[in-house]
Amino acid sequence: MPEHQHALDQLMMAQQPILNRNKVLFGYELLFRGQVEDHAEFDNAEVATSQVITNLCIGITKLEAQLRQPFFINMTTNLVLSDAFFPISANTVYIEILENQRITKDFVAAVIRWHDSGFRFVLDDYHFDPTYDDLLPYISMIKIDVLSTPPDTILDKIEYLKSLDLTLIAEKVEDREMFERCKELGFTYFQGYFLQRPEVVKGRRVDANTQSAIRLVNTLQKEHVSIEEVADLVTQNPTLSYQMLRLINSPVVGVLKEVSSIKEAVVYLGLVQLKRWAMLITLSSQNHDNADKMRVLLVRARCCEILARKSNAISPDSAFTMGLMSGIHVLLQMDQKEVLGQITLDKEIKEAILHFNGPLGRILFSATSIEGERWESIGKLPANVRRSLNHAFFDSLQWAHKVMSTLK
Repeated sequence: MPEHQHALDQLMMAQQPILNRNKVLFGYELLFRGQVEDHAEFDNAEVATSQVITNLCIGITKLEAQLRQPFFINMTTNLVLSDAFFPISANTVYIEILENQRITKDFVAAVIRWHDSGFRFVLDDYHFDPTYDDLLPYISMIKIDVLSTPPDTILDKIEYLKSLDLTLIAEKVEDREMFERCKELGFTYFQGYFLQRPEVVKGRRVDANTQSAIRLVNTLQKEHVSIEEVADLVTQNPTLSYQMLRLINSPVVGVLKEVSSIKEAVVYLGLVQLKRWAMLITLSSQNHDNADKMRVLLVRARCCEILARKSNAISPDSAFTMGLMSGIHVLLQMDQKEVLGQITLDKEIKEAILHFNGPLGRILFSATSIEGERWESIGKLPANVRRSLNHAFFDSLQWAHKVMSTLK
């Protein structure tokens, strides 16, 4: 069986529904999963969280219909303090502050800053520790583990939280009796095995070369970095380019814009968002050696760009993007239509990639013909077109060699 038919079988994360009083879905808590499905095993909480976020927004899954629901994501102290994080739309996520976090003045200030930007916070497994009191004005919801802390033993504290207009979530609800009792006490949302166990989410991770992401991070640190400079760096790595196009198509990021080039995607994401995503990708990525496949795509994309410049009628940026995305499925080892279906490329580009339609399609056909040494097809071209194609391909080989040298 072709390898791409197994492409959506990678273990990515788990999700556990959070339901309202009528057992109607409100949102999902996203849970890290490594090599095993039934529990989380990790050495670094920051890496685990970053992988959950990147898998959600950049990974390829069949969860598109569920992405409209709010997600609950655990954040450690270091991640809350880091300006690299929260590269996602504020109205799609609730940030869970774990029960074992050390609450400092800097941490409270960071929460206030993110709260003022529109983010909502949840105290997870709340134990009524007074050190959390300074956070309460900026908290939207409180999760209480009703298995370890039976609600009938904390009735006065529950009433106090309700008096602060805080929404209560009962977690670890294991049976109907506890569900009904929590409803009586004024809990709004519920999570636990009685309602539904965590579901494993499988899909395809899209891991960029770590070195490329680091170079992008370093470039974004410059005080007067330009969109053009950033776009050039992104386009030099096919997988990183695909990740940026996935972000544009992710409801969690909140852009949802059809684009005709990688540069346009960079513009819509913005430099601040790109900086956060590049740091996130750097932290979570796994370096896979696909140098030969990357080189082929870079040569093809550059060749399409050069041919477009010579035509004076086709956007070079669109031609480059088309060339790069035309073979991304080979790099990801997935079905081409499935991969292209995850990004909102301009229709003209997709038609060119899938069917060689239109002016862009003719350029792609020429570039892939010389790449694949289809001399019969090339021989049918006019002599001046063959010369231009040969020069474009040779120049592209030299350019790709220079780019690949910088990635070593």
